[in-house]
Amino acid sequence: MCELFIRTFPGIPASAAHARAWATEILTPRITDDEAIGDTQLVISELVTNALHHTTSGGSEHDTTGRAEARLRAILGRVHLRLFLTPRRIRVEVTDAGTVSRTGGSSPHGDSWDDAGAPGPIVRCPDPDAEHGRGLALVDHLAQRWFSRGDNSGRTVTADLTHQPASTAQGAAPTSTGAAPTPHPP
Repeated sequence: MCELFIRTFPGIPASAAHARAWATEILTPRITDDEAIGDTQLVISELVTNALHHTTSGGSEHDTTGRAEARLRAILGRVHLRLFLTPRRIRVEVTDAGTVSRTGGSSPHGDSWDDAGAPGPIVRCPDPDAEHGRGLALVDHLAQRWFSRGDNSGRTVTADLTHQPASTAQGAAPTSTGAAPTPHPP
């Protein structure tokens, strides 16, 4: 049995917290493995934050088109979150709106692009005093595997985590509807 839950969040910083809360509402009645729930919350937080910070989903600070346009994208930007639940796996997929067109190099926050300008998240080893650059290292540690696919028009980062299935005796049997709980307001 596989359940799929989908939600779109606005391109604002608070969306990372709203995404965590939404996922917690979904996972808590279905999964009794508190460690897996906590790991999933952290992975979601990191991936949504990266999508908002490094892409046009949240009006990337590296945008060279001008502040007003970047602010407008932050208002109109979106991040899509999908959760797939199976009896032993949680798959998290975060899809962004793409990146501002650039060529080769990296930003001060460690995101990087290949020579064709295609974005691709890379795990970095930041300086110990750096304020940014550890999120994907956490995802890499917590997920059994993670990968990304896409291009400048949008990228999906996927992370697979495992969990111990909930026992039906504990009243946490999965539903067959796949209906999401009431969404939190953005």
